[in-house]
Amino acid sequence: MHNHHGEYKSAVSEQLVLFSARGPWNDETMRHGVVKFSKHIEAVSSNADNPSKQWAQLSVLYGESLMPPSTFDIFIKQTSIRKTRGLALLAVVIKDSDVAMTIRQQLRFCYDAANIEYAFFDDIDAALNAISQAELRFDEQEVRQFLSQNDFSS
Repeated sequence: MHNHHGEYKSAVSEQLVLFSARGPWNDETMRHGVVKFSKHIEAVSSNADNPSKQWAQLSVLYGESLMPPSTFDIFIKQTSIRKTRGLALLAVVIKDSDVAMTIRQQLRFCYDAANIEYAFFDDIDAALNAISQAELRFDEQEVRQFLSQNDFSS
């Protein structure tokens, strides 16, 4: 999706939901993203090759990926739902941003409210290593291809 209120791409690789995006966000973009993301969550949590129903999410955020209060409320609700649908670990990498500390603060508040396991990483390699350590499967070549094709660096 491309509009002036944020752009994003998402995909699934085995037990990993991928999200690459550039903010800032608005309610409309968040709502459209929730619908698309729900389909990915359904695919990963109902996959016959994933009997545990657990999965991880890798979010690579570019630029000023911040949310206004109304969008933030939607995000908190959807994050809580993701946990009930099997989200075991959320790995976040923030790139190309002058407000990384503010983004982290906003996301920490949400993730803590949803009581999910999350971590911020300085690079993709460290994030993928943590997901592997959690014994959640993904195709590394597929993941790297997705991230390369969906690099929102300015």
